[in-house]
Amino acid sequence: MSDQLERDAAGALIVGFTGTTAPDDLRRAVANGLGAVILFTRNVVDADQVSALTAALRAERPDLLIAIDHEGGEFSHLAPANPWPLSSPRALGELDDTDLTRAAARDAAATLAALGIDVMLAPSVDVNSNPANPIISTRSFGTSAGVVSRHGVAFVQGVRDAGIAACPKHFPGHGDVAVDSHLALPRVDRSIEQVTAVELAPFKATIEAGADLIMSAHIVFSAYDDQPATLSRRILQGLLRDELGFTGVITTDALEMQAITSTRSIEQAAVESIRAGADLAMIAIGEADPRALTAEIVGAVGNGTLDASRVTEAAGRVRDLAADLASRTRMPGLDGAPTREVAARTVTGQEFPALGGSPYVVDLTQGLHPAWNPYFSGLPEVFARIAPGSAGVVLREADAEALGEAQAAAIGRPLVVAVQDAVRTPWMRAALQHLIESHEGDVFVLCTGIPEDRALVPANVPTAVTYGRNLVVLEAVTQVLTRKP
Repeated sequence: MSDQLERDAAGALIVGFTGTTAPDDLRRAVANGLGAVILFTRNVVDADQVSALTAALRAERPDLLIAIDHEGGEFSHLAPANPWPLSSPRALGELDDTDLTRAAARDAAATLAALGIDVMLAPSVDVNSNPANPIISTRSFGTSAGVVSRHGVAFVQGVRDAGIAACPKHFPGHGDVAVDSHLALPRVDRSIEQVTAVELAPFKATIEAGADLIMSAHIVFSAYDDQPATLSRRILQGLLRDELGFTGVITTDALEMQAITSTRSIEQAAVESIRAGADLAMIAIGEADPRALTAEIVGAVGNGTLDASRVTEAAGRVRDLAADLASRTRMPGLDGAPTREVAARTVTGQEFPALGGSPYVVDLTQGLHPAWNPYFSGLPEVFARIAPGSAGVVLREADAEALGEAQAAAIGRPLVVAVQDAVRTPWMRAALQHLIESHEGDVFVLCTGIPEDRALVPANVPTAVTYGRNLVVLEAVTQVLTRKP
């Protein structure tokens, strides 16, 4: 096989790695044509370290694409290097100020650009129409196609304003599922007309707004195909390219997810996704092996299961995007003003009781997951910085003993109970009810996930929502809650 085929095969890959400096084998892969690298929390220490890492990678080849998940709220892997974390998409959608959404995206993207990152794997334009959805939550701007479309457009525009690339995801839509594709293969059994009206509308709008990349979902849409979208030529080529007119780069979601690898190897998935129409096959695990993956793609061309022209086309699109990004003017990093505005408007738009400086905080929150990165330990940490007399505990799963200890520790104090997506979490609903019923003093419930949780709070219990767990918003809420009565 030709050297050019090997280079094109490498150019159709986006891989993760372990460590905070560029390993030698990754450097060699970049020099040999690797299309893109994706960064995660495991690769981030601080701004200087990230800048040095991206510079070292680009020293091997300037047109390498460097990407990171940066959606907002807890769905960001850049937190240690970013003093002004992006607000959650749901918070932006609820405020419904598209100018603010565009400014927030521009601010966040400018920060990425200053660190040498040129692909922002955001926004999630999934319509979170199913409150039982275990993976989208506040990553979505809302529950209707209209809200998600207009804020998805504003977000893409803001990212482009900063001179880097936005990547709407997860095509054709991950909002109406009750299965996490990290663990199993979700399925959507709705008509083409229903999918067009809801799931596809935000993608159509963001494509028209200039999205440079689209990320595929590991979901079967039975009206189109019996294969997951990531591996479906009917969906990637027929629907996304031919029907919606997308001409940019298609990247897969991480192929190591069980929705894909429960029935095939990662290497086979890479070949199948490229054959289906993807331009970047993503292997996000730190153990990704670009050399073996490249060899698998070259081998598939050799045995006739993958057309060489498809590999050439994929790598060419990636190179074209890199060239286009190199010609754009990068906006310098800004100062977090949009995030502070979101925090201020979240507080002023609701009523908060004055609990004083020594509340007890029980933070009922979701378990740890590869898709999100809690960049602080929990609400008790936030309260302790602002009100040193406070105390509390974080619970990420059912734990009767810990719940009983928290109940006892809260005696004689105002009680703050935080919940995150309790509507889809039975143990959390039970814990919330127990704490409300058993505490004899003041109780306040803070909904830090989707706002549907408000319906679980009795009418006589004061409550407020933050639409996500953005640190700046939570600090503003803590300030007002711990003021003197």
